Amino acid sequence: MKGISTVVFLIMLLIIIMSVLVPAFIIFNSQPVYFDQGSVQKILYNQLQCYQKQQVYRGEPNIYYNASPSDPSLDFLFTTTSSRFNITQIYYFNGNTWCPLLNNSIVIAGDTNIPLPLPSKVSSSPILILTGEANFFFLNPNTSINTVTISGPAGKIPVYVTAFALNGTKTIPLSLNVLM
Repeated sequence: MKGISTVVFLIMLLIIIMSVLVPAFIIFNSQPVYFDQGSVQKILYNQLQCYQKQQVYRGEPNIYYNASPSDPSLDFLFTTTSSRFNITQIYYFNGNTWCPLLNNSIVIAGDTNIPLPLPSKVSSSPILILTGEANFFFLNPNTSINTVTISGPAGKIPVYVTAFALNGTKTIPLSLNVLM
């Protein structure tokens, strides 16, 4: 009887070890599948991010920063098709740091001119728009994110480059105060 209990114990121990090792082997060997899925997701996300930049630089939507002292606003002009534009945060420069304006993200959707009112403290400050696709768009007061024609061999340059050039030697630090 004693000899049989040892054999039964070893068989049960073998079953327990196999029930742990076989799933562990399967899990550890299937890691590349999860890695491939993540890399595909990253590629698709980057494509969506680049697509949004291309659309905005082509003027769909055309985003204009109206910096009037009495009623500052961001004007979104959709010209061709109705589309959604997700804004995660808007930052304004207060002279020292970039300060957030929004408490929640905003989705702008429509097919016409849609104004987004801003607080009056923003009217003379540059702003940064952070989109849901992690794109940053820089706007000086009374400028738009669109391409403009300039004279000379340069052709068309994005307004965000012009906005930095107009600042001259004045540099604006990119440290952000993020409220959680």
